Amino acid sequence: MRKAYGWVTLVLMAIGCLALLLPAQARQLQPAAANLLEVMEDSGAKGLEVEVRTSLSIGQASSPEELGSLANQWANRLNTPAAHAVITKKDDRYVYRIVSNYDDIRLLFQVTGLPKKGGYQAYLVFQMKGSTTTLPYIEKIQSTAAAALKQAGLIPQFSTCIRGMYSDKMSVDQQEGKILSIFRALQAKELERLQDESVVSISGYTRAWEPFIALNDQKMNLQVATHRDTQSDGTWITVGTPIITAEY
Repeated sequence: MRKAYGWVTLVLMAIGCLALLLPAQARQLQPAAANLLEVMEDSGAKGLEVEVRTSLSIGQASSPEELGSLANQWANRLNTPAAHAVITKKDDRYVYRIVSNYDDIRLLFQVTGLPKKGGYQAYLVFQMKGSTTTLPYIEKIQSTAAAALKQAGLIPQFSTCIRGMYSDKMSVDQQEGKILSIFRALQAKELERLQDESVVSISGYTRAWEPFIALNDQKMNLQVATHRDTQSDGTWITVGTPIITAEY
């Protein structure tokens, strides 16, 4: 990914991390991931990657040892092989991280402890990443993880990002046209856009599914971004709900 777009990614990921701490508003009317993949491919792109993740606070620990114990408990709840855990310390922050693979899906389990009042506030990130052909399996893992989180009294909100590519280099006007065709297919309302000489990102709201975040006091649950690839003759596209949390 071109470093020139790093500031865009960092800003959006920061917004995404805050947004994912908000509760889900209601059940989805239709499977968002399947819808996103369908409208992306209908616009002419080839779907390549799927990423689903959630991020939420899981409580406090009084010591690094207690933080490790808390992380272990959550790893077991989410059926993550704790034997593969890697624990690192950077400044005053502790990170408990497990990366594993399941049916061609890369699973990331991470608990980060941030100093707070003599102890540590623990934040969990659970991420699934694979090709578009693994989407049914990703959704199954997501459903199991959501049930475990809800059983523990938490209300998770998952973000979904699907990445694909068009076979030709597109001008900004062409990229905008592709994005707007997806908005039309989902009957989505545009709320905000970012644009430069080779990147377009448009955020909005669709009634196709209900979970949303707040953007300038309005509902937002869709973001589509494109950019010309520097290494090939193609143009990347990323679609996400409620917001893109992956690099694009």
